[in-house]
Amino acid sequence: MHPPIPHLRLRLTLRATAPARLPPFKGSLLRGAFGHALRRAVCAMGPEQPCGTCRLRRACVYTRIFETFIEEEPPPFLKGLTTAPRPYVFEPADDTVLFATGDPLRFDLLLFGQAIDLEPYVILAVERSAAAGLGRERFPFVLDEALALPPGPPPEDGLPVSGLTLRLLTPTRIKINDRIAEPLPFRALAFAMLRRTLEMAHFHVPGAAVDWNFRPLLDLAAAVRVTHADLAWRDWARYSNRQKTKIEMGGYVGTLHLEGDLKPFLPLLRTAEILHIGKGATLGLGRLAIEAAVPCATMAKEDSPS
Repeated sequence: MHPPIPHLRLRLTLRATAPARLPPFKGSLLRGAFGHALRRAVCAMGPEQPCGTCRLRRACVYTRIFETFIEEEPPPFLKGLTTAPRPYVFEPADDTVLFATGDPLRFDLLLFGQAIDLEPYVILAVERSAAAGLGRERFPFVLDEALALPPGPPPEDGLPVSGLTLRLLTPTRIKINDRIAEPLPFRALAFAMLRRTLEMAHFHVPGAAVDWNFRPLLDLAAAVRVTHADLAWRDWARYSNRQKTKIEMGGYVGTLHLEGDLKPFLPLLRTAEILHIGKGATLGLGRLAIEAAVPCATMAKEDSPS
């Protein structure tokens, strides 16, 4: 059983104060503007000071949220990591490109573990990033609304434990041995969910009881079958100012029909719905949802011409 990951969902609405044109997928844009605004708001050392050598980095709000360094020896499973996973995820609401004056730009920003306590700084950074302007042309926005939506009680699933539909809502990029998994076996998905959950718990949830012996659960995952897949590859790339190059972020979207003993995975699947999985999770990629499966025969009947 994996440890729970406390989270807070901020539902944010910006409004355009002038006509604007933004890219359809805004996760990278929002994340970049947020990071710049957060550092400008809280950094006491100035822009010339690299965070990696800053004597204040352990106490800094910016490094706790946006550039999370590994300060102590990580467990063997995480050796080789230079930074910890970031304790947040952006979830853009839609792919609107053109904004007239007064039009809303809505997105959710999820905070995990210790980052929840830094909510006031997060909202301040969002407000300042909007005022500074979004996109290459710095289109101005204003923060119109910020709602904190604390999680309700864990869902009483009532989901069938032998058949589920897994929906990949945004491009999901999973690798096996440094190669993109094709097709997507459930074991690879389960491993990605486990790794992200355990990393988030280890680095951002004080006192979390992290059990790194998850081989038995992966063995169970290998027995879960993907009986029907309707997936499409969606290309997407972003430009990294830090690396001065374009980074490929494409992944699969669509549905997977799962059959087998899924009961041991329901808590993990529910956590993955919140955390996202795979590359670019902080940008909103790897977003998934689970629901009761529609039998393949029923799907075929619904898809057939009347």
